[in-house]
Amino acid sequence: MNSENNSTKLKGKASRLLYFMSELEKGNQVNKDEYLNRYQIVERTLKEDLKELKENLAELRPNMQIKYSRKGGYYEAHYDQGYGNLKYNQAVILSKILLESRALRKEEVNDIIQTFVDRAVDDRERDRILNLTKLELDHYKELSIYQEDGKKSILTHLSRIFNAIENKKPLSFNYIGQKNKEQSYQVLPVSIIFNDHYFYCIAYKLLEENGSYIIDKKNLRHFRLDRFKTVHRENDELNIEFSKSELEGLMTDSEVRYHTFSMFSNTEKYRIRFRYIGGYANVLEDDIPALKVVSRTSKGDIETIEYELTTYGREGFQHYIERFNGKFTILEIEKL
Repeated sequence: MNSENNSTKLKGKASRLLYFMSELEKGNQVNKDEYLNRYQIVERTLKEDLKELKENLAELRPNMQIKYSRKGGYYEAHYDQGYGNLKYNQAVILSKILLESRALRKEEVNDIIQTFVDRAVDDRERDRILNLTKLELDHYKELSIYQEDGKKSILTHLSRIFNAIENKKPLSFNYIGQKNKEQSYQVLPVSIIFNDHYFYCIAYKLLEENGSYIIDKKNLRHFRLDRFKTVHRENDELNIEFSKSELEGLMTDSEVRYHTFSMFSNTEKYRIRFRYIGGYANVLEDDIPALKVVSRTSKGDIETIEYELTTYGREGFQHYIERFNGKFTILEIEKL
């Protein structure tokens, strides 16, 4: 009997410690009260957990420390400088991507770059990278959404959206739409994509029928993250799980990323065969990774290429080619 009790305690403790470390490794904060309630333990047990974690960290991860915020009531990981092994050119590339995207506030970009440089770049290269970054940050132009509201941030909602995508859970939120009209939505998010300075949450709208929710598989929506006003915590009403049959046929993250065209897409699938004549085929193929080359000929710098594409929403493709340099001829469209 005692051996069974000891086994149960060990499993419970192992589960707690794995959860604690997993959250810290992800860069998340571990709320003290939520941790106590989650595992139905008292503060004394929490202190024992922390003691064991810190002892193991001192031996296995000496560059990592667990710090407690009395103001916030949470634990988080702090790292000594030079924790990782990013090379100079790798760190510069990451910095450049962040700076060129302009998707975040200047202060947020600076914080992110400072964090990964402190943790992952060798001491000898750190100042060199930060000096280069400072020159660009001095001329960083924030998007108008941040100039109008200095406190706006898309980072606030990202964690809950990603959790909903990972766990295939519904999401409830308030959204500022056209003409600054605020609306409430219940959706099943499937992906977050980045396009032209903005992040978008791609989601199926949920319909309420007889007190329960069903997925409207014909209603795929794109929500710009900076227009989210409030993402609600899961409540009893939306704390539901969809069956395998209900989730069948939904777009996956990769399909959204490689087979759709931003806000002009829908859930109808098409096979499109077309001819392109122009000098920017490499750009076209980089823009649309799902393209299949059927035939290719060239005359000087001008190429004539026949492509085949499977995509969701023909209107999205039409809008795209209207903005692209070159001549397009649609040869065949088949609804799948």
